[in-house]
Amino acid sequence: MLRPLHYALLAVFCIVGYFLARTGQENGPTPQLLPLEAFNNYKSADWRTGFESKLTVESSLPYEDYTGHIERSGSDQHQYRLIRLPNNLTALCVQDIDAKEAAASLSVNIGSNANPAELLGLAHFLEHMLFLGTEKYPNEGEYASYLSSHSGSNNAYTSFTETNYHFSIENGALEGALDRFAQFFISPLFNKDRVDRELNAVDSEHKGNLQSDFRRLYRLMSSISNTKLPFSWFSAGNTETLKGAAEELGLDLREELIKFYHKYYSADVMRLVVVGNHSLNVLSEWVASKFSDVESKGNTRPKIDAHPIGKAELGKLIHYKTVREMYELKLQFSLPDLKSTYGEKPFDYISTLIGHREPGSIYSVLRKNGWATAIFAGSDGLLYDGFSTCFIGVTATPEGLENYEAIVSIIFGYINMLVESGPQEWYYQELALVSKAEFDFKEKENAENYARTLSSGGLNQNIPPHQVLSHDSLHTRFNADLISKCLSYLNPGNYRLFIGAQEHKAVECKLEEKYYGVLYHIADLPSHMTSDVKCSPSVAKMLHLPSRNAYLPESLSVTKPVTPVDKPATEPVLLRKNDKFEVWFKQDDQFFTPHGHIGLTISSEYVNNSPLNHLLSTLLCRLVSTELQEQLFSALLANSYFYVAPGGGSINVGVAGFSSGLPLLLKTVLQKLKTFKVDAQQFSIYRDEIERRIQSQRQNNPLSLLNSQLGAVNVVPAFDLEMVEEALKDITLDGLQKHTELLFSKAYVKMLVSGNYNQSVALEASNQVLDILQFQPTSRSSINVRRILDIEPGYYTQIKLQDLTVEEFESSVQSLISLKQEKLKSIDEEFSELWGSITSDKYKFNKGNENMEHLKQLNKDDLLVFWDKYVNEDTAQGYTRIDMQMSSAKIWQPKAEEFEMYPGAVIALYGSLRSEGHSGLSIADVQSFVSSADASSSIELLLANLSELYVTKQVPSVSSEVSEVTEVADTAVVDVEGPIIIFESLSKIATALQMAISSINETPKFATLSKTNFANIDMKQSPEGIWLISIYKRFQQTQALHGISVPSRKLVPLITESAQADNN
Repeated sequence: MLRPLHYALLAVFCIVGYFLARTGQENGPTPQLLPLEAFNNYKSADWRTGFESKLTVESSLPYEDYTGHIERSGSDQHQYRLIRLPNNLTALCVQDIDAKEAAASLSVNIGSNANPAELLGLAHFLEHMLFLGTEKYPNEGEYASYLSSHSGSNNAYTSFTETNYHFSIENGALEGALDRFAQFFISPLFNKDRVDRELNAVDSEHKGNLQSDFRRLYRLMSSISNTKLPFSWFSAGNTETLKGAAEELGLDLREELIKFYHKYYSADVMRLVVVGNHSLNVLSEWVASKFSDVESKGNTRPKIDAHPIGKAELGKLIHYKTVREMYELKLQFSLPDLKSTYGEKPFDYISTLIGHREPGSIYSVLRKNGWATAIFAGSDGLLYDGFSTCFIGVTATPEGLENYEAIVSIIFGYINMLVESGPQEWYYQELALVSKAEFDFKEKENAENYARTLSSGGLNQNIPPHQVLSHDSLHTRFNADLISKCLSYLNPGNYRLFIGAQEHKAVECKLEEKYYGVLYHIADLPSHMTSDVKCSPSVAKMLHLPSRNAYLPESLSVTKPVTPVDKPATEPVLLRKNDKFEVWFKQDDQFFTPHGHIGLTISSEYVNNSPLNHLLSTLLCRLVSTELQEQLFSALLANSYFYVAPGGGSINVGVAGFSSGLPLLLKTVLQKLKTFKVDAQQFSIYRDEIERRIQSQRQNNPLSLLNSQLGAVNVVPAFDLEMVEEALKDITLDGLQKHTELLFSKAYVKMLVSGNYNQSVALEASNQVLDILQFQPTSRSSINVRRILDIEPGYYTQIKLQDLTVEEFESSVQSLISLKQEKLKSIDEEFSELWGSITSDKYKFNKGNENMEHLKQLNKDDLLVFWDKYVNEDTAQGYTRIDMQMSSAKIWQPKAEEFEMYPGAVIALYGSLRSEGHSGLSIADVQSFVSSADASSSIELLLANLSELYVTKQVPSVSSEVSEVTEVADTAVVDVEGPIIIFESLSKIATALQMAISSINETPKFATLSKTNFANIDMKQSPEGIWLISIYKRFQQTQALHGISVPSRKLVPLITESAQADNN
């Protein structure tokens, strides 16, 4: 199974639309764009042969059943049935007899590629509008309510060629969920009164992505493609491209949405996957009975007859400005549709070589020059219909960005070497061997993820029925001609180059992309970067193929327990323990795959006891990981991975993958960590990178920033951005080297060996750790264990319990119990659960079972008592609440004195007015207006009065009398002579006004809770009694700390130290 780190390092970065490419030949023929039909000799798969007509067992409903063999993993315990309904909808029924959670996913082979040019984002808007009630279930909240009451959830996404809808739920409620789910594709209502709300949701989603450099680059790349094709059009949509465009054209947006739905949403282009513990007969019955009424309209997929990146778009050099401080080069190549090559996977071969990191690679040369910190390559061959692209990306250093021409020449030099060397079957077979081993011992996935992956992959019409499970995993055959053909597209005449940075010295970025505001400059690539590109002979000699992979699994045999077990053990065994080391062991007794996971925490007082040491530990781990990635890239290709990362008061080290090679991999990692010598050039590069990352955190998603800041207030030790930024200036090369030596001089180490091992291997690995690290014990009290503040009751800066019936409560409890009974799915998942109990110092391994027993004893009254005692702000004696608020530095914020003077709802209303450009009033004016407003008036009248106030303040010469208030389409209009401000009743200003008026006369609830007068440390208190934390470190010093964790058991090792010494 490919793990997340592999995807990052091997650069199979085929995320919706993030595709960029570059490569080429050094002295090849005159480059040219090859035709779209290049791979058309590959026939679409046969989906007619092998299907037999059958009837469902209970209702005798017709369907066709695929009776051929479905290629599957030897470790896969699921049962499968691939069926086709009379309406041509294809479904895969999956029985997982052990599953406590069920799931379903439906992929529609329609995405933003079907957007009409006049209503950009319509496909995405449809995704939002679809789940708002159906003829059978008209209540718009029915589906979500049903899922949530049965421990379920749902989500959806829209890409260029797909819209996917999926959900998870407890098994017992699957049929009801499927019935509600199916109706969205049969008789949706598209409620008219919810159009504006969902438009706002789409618009907010777009605005939330405006600072994402990832999305900004994708949009820029699209926008400068062939403007006649949907690929270049804005796909996300906003109020301007949907509502605004519809109004300008005199169209009814809802009616256009319905037309779009009826035109494109056809059973013929849908793929459904249902996973549950029910029998295949039952699942088939449900699918046939609930989805056969989805209308068949034939193949409604949009036709693609031209490549969006053609001759006119290629050969361009694009400089663009980034939000974050970063330096990136992206080369994008134009390719034909690659879906037919799913079996041979030529770009797996090409991208892993281009993204290789060992000596002889592009990365190795760039790193030695100090020009790059990462390289990645890949194709998006499965994301688009009718065309593909390929990319090579380089995360550059500032010096590397200045030498971008040399970087490009090195890349083309490497590709030329690949062309001249010819496709290497031995290398392909190494990739094939690893993928085959992972497939043969495939570990179980989360039901929802599994359903979504299978339904999305099923849209590829080139995949035959018997490969619906294996197509994404296995390399079917080595095809040298196909690899050479794909390499031929990576030539200097078939790419365009994107260079991203906050500032550019060589050019002025004056052009602006319309929807994200990306500033850019575009020009033709010079001839020495296209037809005349050359890699210097001295560099060309450094480029060569990698050596054979020494980390391929030596053995795939599985070690089973000597004594058979009735059920898997829930606890690891403590093998040894002393004043500096404890070793835990858990042999795999339920998955029986050749995988393992070995983890360590190296706890030291120096890891995180100050902002500076926090930074030094982070920098050390980054430098060590970078060197190891170059040294151990072959291990990553062999699906074994490592990690070295700081966490709390520890350095976390681990290896995972095929078990046979992990002890050697761990040895290599620990030796590097222990003996690491800091290189001056790399120190400078990564010290600057860390500084950029810290500074760029201010551009993070606001929710992410809020969570980190809330943690900094609640937890000790924790360091906010300002403290870390201040410590940056004190980082030195000598300081880092000394820090490295101090870290491992005294420590306490915990270790867990898990998976396909026996006890002797675990002990050998623990001896290896001691031999390499050679550390002395440290006092446990000196280690900076993270502790939670015991915050005094109060409200610093509402929630209501729903009325539950006894039946609803019992159903919710049973759903929760059912989910907690879900079995672990993999060795990694088991490791994570056990490791969490060990590193928390609680050693409570049966917590899940214990929680289930408590759940079984709960009743509704218990919940109500808990609510009133701890959560209800009106009754809880120790009620404590901390709110974190964050907003852009570009918009108005109240001063501390204003926070103290005006209620929060008034501040929010004033801020909303200012953010919408209405700055004619003072906050005192708004307070006066709200205080005198009649709360019984309609929102339209209140908005009209607010409009009148603006006219009075901004245009004194105009009479302020309102001659008429007219209600037109939920909009309040003031009929006066002079400037008119129109406030819509569904706007955020209307919401803020309602909240302000309803709260202005409420009695403050929190004024008497806090016993401490925090004014002594410069904190301000609002009229509601809310304390504003100005300097959180001062606030923390006024609060007590919770105690540290105490083990829930006495830790007695299986092997005493004397016995261990005898064995040695």
